[in-house]
Formats: sequence, C-alpha cells, structure tokens
Amino acid sequence: MVNHESWPDALRLTRELEAEPELDQGRCEIVIVDNDSRGPIPAPLSAPHARSRVILRADNGGFAVGVNAGCRAARARWLLVLNPDVEIEPGFLGLVLSRIEHHEHDPEGTPGLIGFGLRNRDGSRQGSVGAFPSLARAAWEQFLPRGHRKYQPGWKIRPGPVDWVTGCCMLVNRAMIDDLGGMDEDFFLYYEEVAFSRAAHDRGWRVVFDDQASVIHRHPLQNRAVSPKIRVILRHSKLLYFLKHLPTWQFLTLNWIVAIESMARGWWCSRMGLAADARAWRAIRMITRQLGPGRGPRGREVLSLAERVEIEGTLEIGVGKGPRGRATARSTSTQETI
Repeated sequence: MVNHESWPDALRLTRELEAEPELDQGRCEIVIVDNDSRGPIPAPLSAPHARSRVILRADNGGFAVGVNAGCRAARARWLLVLNPDVEIEPGFLGLVLSRIEHHEHDPEGTPGLIGFGLRNRDGSRQGSVGAFPSLARAAWEQFLPRGHRKYQPGWKIRPGPVDWVTGCCMLVNRAMIDDLGGMDEDFFLYYEEVAFSRAAHDRGWRVVFDDQASVIHRHPLQNRAVSPKIRVILRHSKLLYFLKHLPTWQFLTLNWIVAIESMARGWWCSRMGLAADARAWRAIRMITRQLGPGRGPRGREVLSLAERVEIEGTLEIGVGKGPRGRATARSTSTQETI
C-alpha cells in the first residue's frame, strides 16, 4: 500500500486485510509505504504488536517510488499493490492466492502483471484496463466523456491478455519487477502503470486481466474534479509517456498540441479570473518547452512545479542535467509568472 495523506483509508484497509486468515497463517504480509504524510501514524499501525510494517519516506516521491520501496521491503514472490481507498470483501486474499496458483500453471507462461476488477460503491463496473496510448487515440478520446478516455469500456474487456492494467489493484510478479528494475520513477503520478505494462511487454512478459477477483475503488480520478495541481501532473505524465515509449514525431506532435491548448486555455482562464487554473496552464506550457530526451522535470520536480500553481507569485525554473543525465530543476534569470 502506498499512502500519502490517507491514513484513515490505510488503517481501514489494513484492518480488512488483517481479518483475513491468510495473515495468521503467514501466507501474506502487509507493507505500507508512507510518502511523507503530515500528522502522526495511527496508533494501531505504529504499536509494537502491529501486524503490518510501515516504511516512512522522508519525501513524497510519487507512486512508483513508493511501490519500489515496498517491493524492496517485501519478501514474497508476488506483490499485490492496493490503493488505500479500496475495499475488499471477506475471502479476498484466499481468492488472490488461488488465482496466483492458477496463473503459475498457465500453459502460456506465468504473467508478469495481473490486473483484477474494480467496482464502484454501487456495484457497477469501474474502468481498470486500457489500450496503449497513441496520437490517434489521444485525438479521438477528446470527444469522449472524461471517465471513458483512459480506460476501455466494460463491454470490451475480457479476461486474458491486455495492454495495461491499473495500479490501483494489480498483482506483480517479483521476477518481472526485478527484470525491469522496478517502476519508472520519472513518473510522479498517473501513466506510471501504463509505462510499467509497456516495459513488461517489451521484455516479453505477459500482462493479463483476471475478473475472478475484484475490489471496490472508492475515489477514482475519473469520478472527481481535476484540480489545477493535478492537471499539471496529468499533462506531464502523458507527455512523458509519449516521449519514452512512442516515436519522436508522435511526442513532438502531442507536445505542440498541448502547447497550443495551454496558451488558449490559459488566456481564457485569465479572462475569467480563474487565477490558479491560468497558472496551471502556464506551468504546462513551460513543461512543453522543457521536456525532451534527457531534459525536463521528472519525478518529485513535477510535484514541486504543480504545487506552486496554487500559490500566487512567480515560478523560477530552468532545467539542467544532473547525475547520469537526469533533469534537475535550477534557478535561472528567466521568470515566468504563474
């Protein structure tokens, strides 16, 4: 479980998991990675007799950083990644273990990633599987409702091989994550599971969807309003995926489209007095100028940039190359008001 400012949900889910007999049998362990949440750890999780392990990170490096930290701490062959805001039903862990046994005996080979079903609180199906992004998909998806853009509709989803599965509830083969070297920590949030699945396919690992097990996902992004801060992170993650996993011309075309979008929407938000939204679009415009091979914000730098759109003032940012060619933020004489 990767947690950030969600201790009530993390505690509730931990209690649900601890009620499963597989914990007493020693067949499962619970590892919670906290990405620098404010406030104290709930007493039941920090007590000496607690049945879960809590790893406290000194900063919020993002979802991929948290998953990799949990993977290093865990001992099992399979890692079940769960968002804190999911609910499980009694018998869930036993069902997951039985599905592991099923997939390990699959004649086509053991998968690297297994995605389980997601449901809304009313029991209806929630998006959990998608097709790999492309420039054509990015264009026509703009004509769909936001909740249907990233995920495939339910009627198209069948058990078996898929392009990618959501990180909200996914089963990861340790052999695969060791082969890949972990999730890509350049993604702060969103699209990291898409990039993870893409990397798995590229290394010859199978990614499958299994509808025999499911959880309730309480607060999916597609059901919530997108804040200016999240908009910056979303646009960055999508551009970064195109940069890393698609032909250069597709990245450059999308980058140009997003640049035009950011100028037009930023102007409109300024005219309407939506100051935070206008600053977000200016920050996105800066990302389109700076992002490229070996340069541009990555990981926590993106969070810092996104958080500053919520503060009146100026953003001073330049991008240079740090160790091993990684992009690092630095101050320059150029200021862009956001």
